[in-house]
Amino acid sequence: MARILVTGASGLVGSRLTVRLRGAHEVHGTFHSHAPDFLGHPSRLLHKVDIKDTGALVELVRALDPSVVIHCAAWTNVDACESAKEEARAANLSPVEALAAEAEAHRRRLIQMSTDYVFDGTAPPYEVDGKPNPLCVYSKTKADAEEAARRAPHFLIARSTVIYGADFGHLKRNFAVWLIGELRAGRPVKVVEDQWNTPTISEQVAEVLERAVDREVEGVIHATANECVPRVEFARRIARRFGLDASLITPVTTESLHQPARRPLRPCMAVGRTEGALGMQMWSIERSLDLLHRQLSDPDRRVLRPWW
Repeated sequence: MARILVTGASGLVGSRLTVRLRGAHEVHGTFHSHAPDFLGHPSRLLHKVDIKDTGALVELVRALDPSVVIHCAAWTNVDACESAKEEARAANLSPVEALAAEAEAHRRRLIQMSTDYVFDGTAPPYEVDGKPNPLCVYSKTKADAEEAARRAPHFLIARSTVIYGADFGHLKRNFAVWLIGELRAGRPVKVVEDQWNTPTISEQVAEVLERAVDREVEGVIHATANECVPRVEFARRIARRFGLDASLITPVTTESLHQPARRPLRPCMAVGRTEGALGMQMWSIERSLDLLHRQLSDPDRRVLRPWW
């Protein structure tokens, strides 16, 4: 049994990963403001810490002495990062630099969550060894964080994208949950048609990370579903699966939104090498939406209990 620390354990990925790992390992988690409810996960294993306070983060790591640190916490508001460069670096880069230094000094394994936004979207599909070319402040902090993580003697960088799903006891804001709420209320929505992504349910990311931990995989993997589609197509598939009115969805261009941060239009990532390394097959969008439907149809979130 390994001792594992998951930062950002109150998030979609961190929460699912904590539950998946805790049967075989001693799993500690960090949270920033509100302690998460992990279906009976002991409160003594949950620790309040602001990841921007790297001193406190390092102090916690040294006190717990985990053999593996899985860094899921990040500031993912892409447009907000654009106007707050130093804060973005403090949230997305500085903690990784500190964790990598600790990993190097004490021979810990470091797993760093990253994003398809490290690519410029001009040459898909990107393999795990594809060259990053970030286009905005957020993506630059994540690309720099990848480089920082590589300083650890045993590192894994896990890139994912458009993560969605239901959380324990409440709903984390994410594209799928937001869209379902808008369509159920009968409100029209605008969704970009020229941005292609690989929407990935949080359980798939957690499964990938769990396998990577157990197999001691190192290097870079792509923790995504196996389809890359325009965002508006993903929205329409959600509408169909949940029996909602897809005519409320209006396709628009990225340029028309006048967003502060520049987005890559096709940062689609290949998953074949990841599937080979982990001995698994990535999910389809349909399979993922079937699970989301089960989750949101269960008011008590019983389906969020380990079902694998």
